[in-house]
Amino acid sequence: MYCVKCGVRLQDGTEKCPLCGTPVWNPEEKEKENRYPGSLPAHHNDSAIPAAAALTVITAIAAAVITIVCLKLYGHMAWGGYVVSSLALFYVIAVLPLWFHNPPAVVFLPVDFAAVALFLLVICLLSGGKWFLSFALPVTLLAGALTVALFCLIKYVKGGTLFILGGFLIMTGLYTVLIEFFEHLTFGTPMFLWSLYSLAACALAGLFLVLSGCIKPLREMFRRRFFF
Repeated sequence: MYCVKCGVRLQDGTEKCPLCGTPVWNPEEKEKENRYPGSLPAHHNDSAIPAAAALTVITAIAAAVITIVCLKLYGHMAWGGYVVSSLALFYVIAVLPLWFHNPPAVVFLPVDFAAVALFLLVICLLSGGKWFLSFALPVTLLAGALTVALFCLIKYVKGGTLFILGGFLIMTGLYTVLIEFFEHLTFGTPMFLWSLYSLAACALAGLFLVLSGCIKPLREMFRRRFFF
């Protein structure tokens, strides 16, 4: 399907040309709507609540069985602590959003990263490690902040997608340097063994996207191909 004004190729379901803004008119779809009036609902919303309820019951039963088995065999949780905490993380990330008709990502993304941080804390305590505060927590919080910032900018800021993605790639490169820094503080590993390579790659890709947003031919190419 192509735009009737500028000729750019359009994806199925597009309502407006991303290049010139001309409304898209598909005569075949209009004919189908007229041919079968009222035969299908305009919107069909499949409720995920039954699936959420079933997964909740399955997860709870699995956690209870593992707990009982570990307590009967060992008198303590032993390996069951790792499994139960993994089930809890799975529930928060995969099952909890199913209870909501339209789960807001801006809310659930921080919740997911908080759940990951708690999971790593449990693993650290169970394994007797001392790496949570100096490594896992800052790495997880920074990853969550970057992800939430990217989502909010793309969703709520109109235009400038190339600049947003370019800045995100540059920040991701800097983030890898921080990961190696926290690794150095926690485990005593040497600095700059690998992070400079990822920083260079992310910085080059990010600068290319930023320059593409400044140069009109490149910007138009991205708009035609990826609807930025």
